[in-house]
Amino acid sequence: MNTTEKYYEAVSMLPPFVNVLRSVPPDIAAGACEIRLRTGRPVIVETPSRRHICAGTKVTAENISACVKHFCGYSLYSAERELSEGRITLRGGHRAGLVGTAVMRGGSVTAMKDISSVNLRIAAEHKGIAEKLVSLAAFESGMKGLVLLGPPLSAKTTMLRDCARIISAFAKTVIIDETGEIAAIYRGVPQNDIGVNCDVLDMFPKKEGILRAVRLMSPEYLVCDEVMSEYAELSECAGRGVKLMLSVHCGSMSEAAENKAVCALADSGAVNYAALLSGGSDIGRIKGLWRVNGSEDIGSCGSGNDLYRGRSRILVGAAETVRNAALGA
Repeated sequence: MNTTEKYYEAVSMLPPFVNVLRSVPPDIAAGACEIRLRTGRPVIVETPSRRHICAGTKVTAENISACVKHFCGYSLYSAERELSEGRITLRGGHRAGLVGTAVMRGGSVTAMKDISSVNLRIAAEHKGIAEKLVSLAAFESGMKGLVLLGPPLSAKTTMLRDCARIISAFAKTVIIDETGEIAAIYRGVPQNDIGVNCDVLDMFPKKEGILRAVRLMSPEYLVCDEVMSEYAELSECAGRGVKLMLSVHCGSMSEAAENKAVCALADSGAVNYAALLSGGSDIGRIKGLWRVNGSEDIGSCGSGNDLYRGRSRILVGAAETVRNAALGA
């Protein structure tokens, strides 16, 4: 299924706006990555480089309610947990993010009411975009752990998914999929291609999922998205001989130098490679791959489009791009 077909599949999950969203310009449909609904405001379709406002539309609370009921198969009770967490995985791997008013109990969010915004993230699979990266980091260079760095909407999850697909062809691989965005499990079945030898702990909190994976599934590789405070568990995992493939939100290598998780993983030796991805109109571009020997090496890499001049740089072709593949060209 190409990117335009994925867009129209996602549109079918927004019953009040199907006709409006089917009439957007073809180039918008082909490049769409998100559909935004906000109460009292127009429908917006986001692409990596453009924002298309659907003229004449105004989202109502009733529209939002109709969409949420559709997401849940018209059984809100069956999706109670997902609704409280504000995220629902849909057929085809699409993801609905929801925000509204929190219902608190005992200091924790137990439910959400008066949902006011929906962010429908359109699923995107781009097989093959991680082949060069995996070849350099895993097959040839003695990788212990690889961390993908990049700002939001830089294709980190898409790249990580393809890494898992490639790696699982020759090694036992486990994905800790706390947000359901890597494998996109829908009724027990992965909606994305994660390879033949890959297990998924779906919707598990990362810390719990990491421990369960090591105890129960004997992985050779462990894949985990959006690492924040789980570096102790991941370092322990690496100490048991498991290789890591991770992602962390960082806009530059200098930001990585200030990131507690990245520095802890590097200092412990759990991660010895870091790749930086571009966002925006350059989504999916690999700006560089570095050998990491400690936080000092990370900190000297510069920022923005600067090229790292230190001894740890191993990928000379920093302009190596997967953008065309990522856009389906």
